[in-house]
Amino acid sequence: MKKAPFVRLAVALLFSATPVAAIAAPMGAAPAEIANAPQIEGVWLTQSKSQITVSPCATDFCGNISKIVVPDDIYKQNKKAIESIGATNFTDEMNKDPKLKGRPIMGLQILTLHPSDKPQIYNGEIYNPEDGNTYSGYVEVLGPNKIRLNGCILYNIICKGEDWTRVPLPPVTEPGMAPAPSTPVAQGTFQ
Repeated sequence: MKKAPFVRLAVALLFSATPVAAIAAPMGAAPAEIANAPQIEGVWLTQSKSQITVSPCATDFCGNISKIVVPDDIYKQNKKAIESIGATNFTDEMNKDPKLKGRPIMGLQILTLHPSDKPQIYNGEIYNPEDGNTYSGYVEVLGPNKIRLNGCILYNIICKGEDWTRVPLPPVTEPGMAPAPSTPVAQGTFQ
């Protein structure tokens, strides 16, 4: 089956990217609400230009894959196979649980985060669809538009980090209109 290498490549892109963060305040939010809003919430851009959306969930905060970008070099090498599968059809084939192997990568929850005793640190778990393993880790808020994802092994002795940047909300053109959603899958300039 040829899907697995592409799943690994697509996921590797997610984790090889550097994202930055910024606070997206709801319309009409008071300055005090904005100041107290968790800076972890938002859409974060990876180095590969894929996106992870962090939002409140039953376990505090969850991060889901909201956009997959296949890098130009990988796309060029595997154009036929990627187009036949379709980036939106990548599945979690590396998952250790056979029942989960068919779930789509798009929308997949890869982060489960909890506030710590330090306001800029969120502890939790990171699921890596590239190898089907879940790792302990944490996210550190470096500023209003930048966070660092740190995945760890060996009881948090060895950690590897990656900076992510916040995706700014598109400008609202008319009063009361919501911003347009982003494209969920892309390859470089290929959409």
